[in-house]
Amino acid sequence: MRTRTRELILIAAVLAIVLVPGRGFAQELNWHTVDSGGELWTAGGTYAVSGTVGQPDAGKVMTGGVYQVVGGFWALPLPAPILIGDLDCDGAVSFTDINAFVLYLSNNSAWQATYSGCPPQNGDIDQDGIYPSFQDINPFVALLTGG
Repeated sequence: MRTRTRELILIAAVLAIVLVPGRGFAQELNWHTVDSGGELWTAGGTYAVSGTVGQPDAGKVMTGGVYQVVGGFWALPLPAPILIGDLDCDGAVSFTDINAFVLYLSNNSAWQATYSGCPPQNGDIDQDGIYPSFQDINPFVALLTGG
């Protein structure tokens, strides 16, 4: 009889813990994450941010006044695509590339300063691995005229 009573008391205690709100297993568990990341240096106007900790989860948008923070993941910068003959890096080989090609051959450092995101391999028209090169002039003219 004593064993049966102990079993009933134990079952009642477990049920009380499980079924009573705010107690034991029925307690609400909050979900928390610890994240990090962000841009190394981001500037806008007179403000600059360097590094972050506690980045919100991906896709979450937080706003306050005129400011907005969007949680997410770092994206690696992709290199500019190689488009042979596109010396102004507008995505097309056209007559607008002529001035950029002349600057590329005559003053390569000025071309690099003017078209800083443009890969220099775009000017290697004959694809001999030498750029800038005057050997690229005839192939460039042929490329522009559809030859």
